[in-house]
Amino acid sequence: MSKHLMLGAACALTSLGALAVPQTYAEAGLSGPAPATASFVAASSGRLVAWYTGGVGGLTVLAGASINGVDGTPGLNNHAPGRQYGDRYVMADVKAGDTVSFFIQVVDGARYSTDPARNGDGVNHAWWAAYAGDALVPAGVNVAFEDLNGGGDLNYHDHSFVFQITAVPEPAGWALLLGGLAGLAAWRRRG
Repeated sequence: MSKHLMLGAACALTSLGALAVPQTYAEAGLSGPAPATASFVAASSGRLVAWYTGGVGGLTVLAGASINGVDGTPGLNNHAPGRQYGDRYVMADVKAGDTVSFFIQVVDGARYSTDPARNGDGVNHAWWAAYAGDALVPAGVNVAFEDLNGGGDLNYHDHSFVFQITAVPEPAGWALLLGGLAGLAAWRRRG
């Protein structure tokens, strides 16, 4: 009986830490420090994926990525119906050595970048920190944005996501997987 009780207690304690939400900007009201770099360099080739980590701003905001200075199509809407912590969004495919920066597009409004020089108001609209991951969001870098001209309340909590570059399956791997599934389906029909 005591083994079951200890196992239950361990499971309960583990579940409490299952969602270790990324830290938020600690000095709300003060402009975030100018980033040492406004972009990141892709260490590997793969798919640039973002996991939604929050955003309580009053504006509808879409997040996107710029690859080598070219803005992609924004997505990952912070006010999408049913939007939940941990929702996954594929931003782009990248190659090792690509320069990646991020932006938000305020619906019917301005676009703000992780690069303050690209922002019409010249204000730093992004803050980021390393994130260790949890049950719904993997380890990566959490990028948090401020969505109002002039920096608004400067809490950097209007839209945020963790990004990571994930491997893209090789075409030969897909063919092998599809072949195996077809074989399994044929076997089930015979059985």
